[in-house]
Amino acid sequence: MKRLANSLFLTSLFLSPSLLAGDAPRIIIDDKKWGNEKQSPKILDFSFDARVRYEFREEGNLDASHAGTVRLRPGLTFLPDGPFSVFVEGEFTSALLDDFQSGPSPDLEPFTPGNTPIFDPETAELNQAYAQYKKNGFQIRVGRQRYILDNSAFVGNLVWRQNEQTLDAATLSYTGDDYSISYAYANQVNRIFGSDANGLLRELEGDIHLLNGWKKFGDLKVGGYAYLIDFDEAPNNAFLNRASSNTFGGYVKYQGWHAEFAFQTDGDSSNLNRNESIYAHVYYGTTAGNFKLKAGLEHLEEDFYTPLSTVHLFNGFADNFIASRLGIADNPGINDLYVMAGTEVADVHLKGFAHYYTNDSVSQDFGWELDFVAHKQLSEGVHLITKLAYYNGGGGGANDDNIKQASVQLDYSF
Repeated sequence: MKRLANSLFLTSLFLSPSLLAGDAPRIIIDDKKWGNEKQSPKILDFSFDARVRYEFREEGNLDASHAGTVRLRPGLTFLPDGPFSVFVEGEFTSALLDDFQSGPSPDLEPFTPGNTPIFDPETAELNQAYAQYKKNGFQIRVGRQRYILDNSAFVGNLVWRQNEQTLDAATLSYTGDDYSISYAYANQVNRIFGSDANGLLRELEGDIHLLNGWKKFGDLKVGGYAYLIDFDEAPNNAFLNRASSNTFGGYVKYQGWHAEFAFQTDGDSSNLNRNESIYAHVYYGTTAGNFKLKAGLEHLEEDFYTPLSTVHLFNGFADNFIASRLGIADNPGINDLYVMAGTEVADVHLKGFAHYYTNDSVSQDFGWELDFVAHKQLSEGVHLITKLAYYNGGGGGANDDNIKQASVQLDYSF
């Protein structure tokens, strides 16, 4: 209740009429000299985002869950206009409607045994805190930070959940007019289960090296990456053993086409003995009048894992394959054949998706899924998003249960 009261107080404070009008509080030093006002560099800049969401989820024989959550992220940037800056951001999540199980441990709240999991526990924590130097395309950042590479298929922040994934890391990057290269070293992954979680639910420790780069040649974009992940205690834990891996890959993009290939071997501490497990993803997207169309195939061979990815963006919004992709459960191999159609009606962006799943050798039917998204920008910084998903199990997959999911959320940021 105390956390809920704090979050409601922050909501009323930050969503005041002046802030909704875009009048973000700023601290500025003014120097009046000879009758003329001269503005010195800004010392502090305040940022804020809030999300209110209702989410329904029903899976198999579990009781249906109803989650009503509020997430607040206030942040402060010191010396925002200079090459050197410091950023600090908090994250506060409260459950207004708590008829759901927010994680696998009773330490997390809400925790309703027998209910379908919705991984949005209550939390109050430091989300980001880093020092940064940025000038002439070069950036170095040290501390706790959000880190996303390419399309988040391998490294992301799990943007769908209220409490995001961050890294304790040192990151370096240089971006030119038509190329970019980046490197990160992280020794801790801060997971989505928040401040009340313990052990591996709270954080993963180890040595993580992330190298990524791309170059444009006119309409052609070529990229490559090497992700070396080695978690502590990997031989003694099945999840960490799967997740500890070395992944090498590359992709090309050209006029709507995307083709990507990667292979994965064991990390230094892993004894999984995988034999160069393969990943491939090919899709084509185009526009026809007021419609956007996309079709693709994503292939993960058996024992290929993406432990740092934003998995909600792949293999359907029902999230049936999350455990298999992250390494929480064995990955039997996944083929995801999908199509997407999108359009805009009365300033509402609409998208529909259809997925058909099999194992990697196409010998087992894993089922199909239909997804729908509607997005409306209500005003500057205010967005309304509705999502629907239905997964129908195929009789041989990692999860044969049907899944129904629906959500409505309001996002506000400045």
